[in-house]
Amino acid sequence: MEILYDDLKNVRSMILENIEELLPNNSLVSFLNGKSKMIRSILPLLYFKANNITINNHFYSILTVGELIHNASLLHDDIIDNASERRNSITINKIYNSKIALLCGDYLVSQAIDTILKIDNQEIAHNFNSCTAQMVKAEIKQFLLRNKETTLNDYIEICTGKTASLFSVIMQNCAILSNFNIEIPTKFGNIFGLCFQINNDFLNTSVIEDKKNGISTAKKIIGIENTQHLLDNYKKELLSFTTDMPNNVYKNKLEGLIDSLCQMKKN
Repeated sequence: MEILYDDLKNVRSMILENIEELLPNNSLVSFLNGKSKMIRSILPLLYFKANNITINNHFYSILTVGELIHNASLLHDDIIDNASERRNSITINKIYNSKIALLCGDYLVSQAIDTILKIDNQEIAHNFNSCTAQMVKAEIKQFLLRNKETTLNDYIEICTGKTASLFSVIMQNCAILSNFNIEIPTKFGNIFGLCFQINNDFLNTSVIEDKKNGISTAKKIIGIENTQHLLDNYKKELLSFTTDMPNNVYKNKLEGLIDSLCQMKKN
């Protein structure tokens, strides 16, 4: 996103500052540099810039932690799912093996912790720790429900834990750092994260992996029409949070992002 070019460049730089290449052929750095939406950084940047909040280095550190935790979870997910491709490249577990991929994921978590410690805020550290626990619990629940009948409540709970919790905690911690109202951006991040996972589950690449691994999605549980209706309701709620924002380019981009996210499209 062009209006966030410098901000995202700063986050990418901070990510790589934390990483020592552990693998031949720059495999780990290449993974981190791979085609990534960086949506977990884009969302808080748009939201807080729309609210005229100044972005500083600690803000970038929170985004860096979020990206490191997310990338670690992808490495672990690829092992769990026995995935062969990630970001249009061969997964690290296929290039090497699951043991190497597991260790690389653990290494990224350790570097995320190091970045958290540098922020030096116990509340922020506690929030990130609670989030990672939610992510793990949700992945375990999803794994145990493979090839079993799954209710919509089960699905929403899994999406909340494995995906929305990270969006939510990044927004929450950015709010703490910015002396901003905590409750609203935290809830906003949670709903956005749910929409992101629901939409992602609908895409062709995810559908193939989910079907192979016996994972239920909203489309399978309630059908396409009801899934779109669910997203429409979430969209209304998300847009209600932007009503009182100042009118500026960041608000416009944020509303455009919400609109795009809540329309199921096959890429």
